[in-house]
Amino acid sequence: MPSYLKDDVDQFFECEVHVPSRTIYMGGECNEEQAAFFLKGITVLRNKNDQPITIIMNNPGGDEYHGMAIYDAIATCTQHVTIIAYGHAMSMGSWILQAADERILAPRCTVMIHYGSWWSDDHVKYFRVHAKEGERLNAMMEADYMQRIKEKNPDFPLRKLRKMLEDEVYMTPEEAIDLGLADKILS
Repeated sequence: MPSYLKDDVDQFFECEVHVPSRTIYMGGECNEEQAAFFLKGITVLRNKNDQPITIIMNNPGGDEYHGMAIYDAIATCTQHVTIIAYGHAMSMGSWILQAADERILAPRCTVMIHYGSWWSDDHVKYFRVHAKEGERLNAMMEADYMQRIKEKNPDFPLRKLRKMLEDEVYMTPEEAIDLGLADKILS
């Protein structure tokens, strides 16, 4: 087991990372600050050794671009990554959850999926640009959800997922597991 310097522990615990237990704490919505802390933290843990990483999440969603940075950092991590969600994994938080190798929900956790919100008060030509970008992001989200859903429900149709995303669906841990968006309930 590698040794850690006290400075490592002090420095990175401030960034919501507990180096000795290889745990990252991710609370609050996805924003620039959270993504920066998360990327620094997961980089430190990736570079220390090949041991598993645990992410403790309580996430109501937030900015898609910052959330995708977090998603990609998890999905490309060579170490086994477990996310344990407490409270909620909603919107972008539920999308990030899909990047983990193992997805565990606390017994009272709520999972919510929906399409992201986009609006524009700009010139109509920029509205078209924003709509095209929103469609691109929605397609990525659909693909990530479908990949995990199909692991459990191979015949699940994309049109059903699209309907769920349009309607904004809240799920209990049991419902999220049945659908394929989580693996187990924390005992």
